[in-house]
Amino acid sequence: MKMRKSTLNMFGSEWFGIAISTLALSQIYILSYGETGNVWYNYLAEAFSITGIILFLVILVVWIIRGLAIRDKVFTHWNNLTRLSFVALIPIIGFVANYQLIYFFGLSGWSADLSVLNFYGEYLFALTIGVLLGYRLYTKEINPREMNYAIVIPPLAIGTSVFLATPLMKYFGGFEAQSMYFLVLMGLGIFFFLYIFIGSLALSGHVTTKVHDTLPTTMLPVGIASLIIINIFTISGFKVIGNISLSASTVELVSILLWGFEVWNFLVVLILIFTKPSRGTLSVWAYGFPLGLFATSTMKIFDFTSYSALLWAFIGISAALNILWVYAWINTVSFIRSKLREEVREKNATVSGRIE
Repeated sequence: MKMRKSTLNMFGSEWFGIAISTLALSQIYILSYGETGNVWYNYLAEAFSITGIILFLVILVVWIIRGLAIRDKVFTHWNNLTRLSFVALIPIIGFVANYQLIYFFGLSGWSADLSVLNFYGEYLFALTIGVLLGYRLYTKEINPREMNYAIVIPPLAIGTSVFLATPLMKYFGGFEAQSMYFLVLMGLGIFFFLYIFIGSLALSGHVTTKVHDTLPTTMLPVGIASLIIINIFTISGFKVIGNISLSASTVELVSILLWGFEVWNFLVVLILIFTKPSRGTLSVWAYGFPLGLFATSTMKIFDFTSYSALLWAFIGISAALNILWVYAWINTVSFIRSKLREEVREKNATVSGRIE
């Protein structure tokens, strides 16, 4: 049965959230395996990672078909800041999926070369989406509904390059490591300052418009703060350019300060989940990746401080991500059913019109 254009049109860039949330769940089990050594965690991590990559490829194909089949909708992403921002999930998935494949299968000559090409390609893609978002913010007449935390995803994408850069810098060294280190540093500056400015716009949008469907994106600041922590830990661990370095005490202090903000934001969003739950919408997938980053930053700080309470925090974050991942699938099924019912009603209305 051929899919109607009305149904095909629903496959926007927000669907990539399913893939990155699944990869975030894999990251939880990677961290759990690293801490406990329980091989079942490793099996689960690998299963979720492969599932996330497959989901991404399927969604990417459908998304491309949508663009080719509905030519008058090609520019919907260009004209909608939220959908344009969600396109930046593609390089995020590229960075994280590549890092996880390296984690599970290691690096060889050819896979290392492909990973380097992927790193530079995804970085350029993320930077391009970020620049385009900035251009549209300056030139587009903004719909208040577009001012939500989804617009911080492009800056977030640039910072996510640290995941892939870390194993590649260890493998290559020399000029290649210097180039990646420089780009990671540059990316940290880009996404940190863009978060300050663009994040302020997003916060203002949430406060003034009160659009319920976008509330799940309020989890994204948790991911931003977490990613800053992950970046500074990585920067402090490599000294490949000049005298650039961060002392361990500075890293610990800044990380704990940022982690405090993560906790505050996480608790606020947790209350929102219970008091103003989102149903039948794909926006709930916005919970996944920030929580994966939150868990990662928590374990980074634990590794430095050995403060045991952080392990309990990690367990709580992991439980939340697992539950919200299932909850997001329930919402996705509900969303698809509602769209299919709309398609049936549309088809019946067309048939009735012809009969009359």
